Amino acid sequence: MVELNRRSLRDVDWLLLVTPIALTAFGCIGIHSTAPGTELKKQIIALGIGVFIALVLMFTDYRKVLVNVAPILYAIVIVLLVLVLKFGREVNGNKAWLQVLGFSLQPSEFAKVATILMLARQMAQPRPGSLTIKDMAIMALIVMPPIVLIHLENDTGTLLTFGAILGSFYFLGGARKIILAGGVVAVIVGLIAIYPHLHGYQKQRIDAVLHPELVDPKGYAYQTIQSVIAVGSGGLYGKGIGEGTQGKLGFLPFAWTDFIAAVIAEEMGFVGIAIMLLLYLVFLWRMIHVAQGSRDRAGALMIMGFVSLIAFHIFCNLGMVVGIMPIMGIPLPLMSSGGTAVMAVFAGVGLTLSVRLRRFVN
Repeated sequence: MVELNRRSLRDVDWLLLVTPIALTAFGCIGIHSTAPGTELKKQIIALGIGVFIALVLMFTDYRKVLVNVAPILYAIVIVLLVLVLKFGREVNGNKAWLQVLGFSLQPSEFAKVATILMLARQMAQPRPGSLTIKDMAIMALIVMPPIVLIHLENDTGTLLTFGAILGSFYFLGGARKIILAGGVVAVIVGLIAIYPHLHGYQKQRIDAVLHPELVDPKGYAYQTIQSVIAVGSGGLYGKGIGEGTQGKLGFLPFAWTDFIAAVIAEEMGFVGIAIMLLLYLVFLWRMIHVAQGSRDRAGALMIMGFVSLIAFHIFCNLGMVVGIMPIMGIPLPLMSSGGTAVMAVFAGVGLTLSVRLRRFVN
């Protein structure tokens, strides 16, 4: 543990702690405009719990977390994912939530954290040269159980994030360029091969991006179309907080989840989106800065795992919102309604701050 004193408090990267709080508060504005009152209350509670988690982890030695806690947390989330299949609550076709004490818990969000910790723990072990095929196989085996279980939950968006996590660790771990290039080609070929076997609604969502003029505007392309309308109608300054029509009047269904950025764009315009992107940029920059100053490989890899995960979410979600990517059910970090996701991100923040506090410790 780091002794809690004035020196340690001065050494805290307060910008890294305040920025995700600001992003969550920013998202609460959009949630308040579009969602039932209970959603906003749950998001505020999740923010409070998330900040508490971040503070606890900040003053906990991340190295002990990686060595002692990571395997236990990984085992727990695997058990929770199995319980979801048996007792989980289904929402919009995805059976990914457990009801606990009146709150909906999404174990797959904590599974992302546990997987990143396990991969960082595995890759922190000394090895000469580039990653070997054996190293890459072990990493794939770490990721495989949550991928299989989440696939059975029918949660495609979350499934894709685990692929992004694994790919980022291959890259960060120093896999040979020829292997990385082959992996990219294999993914592209695999996506093309899978397309004919997708469900009808999944094909329609892809067609809504590739051939919007050929799809039914009232079918599975409806959300994409309404989102683009919301973004375009906001203009430079937006219609005003609480004055949007697409989300508030229900033209954009469940706007407070995956399409919260469309609500921000409609109500606060380009200026609001620019502020949001600036906050994300500062957030990721501070995390990368801490990773660069880490005294060990494990801390740096752990942080960059979180950076890769958050960046992937931002890229995919905003792509969905502006209609250049199909709807995949990938939320916008901290801003989309979802308490478990908020707490998971703050866990990453706390561990990053823990690395910073120990950057001068042998």
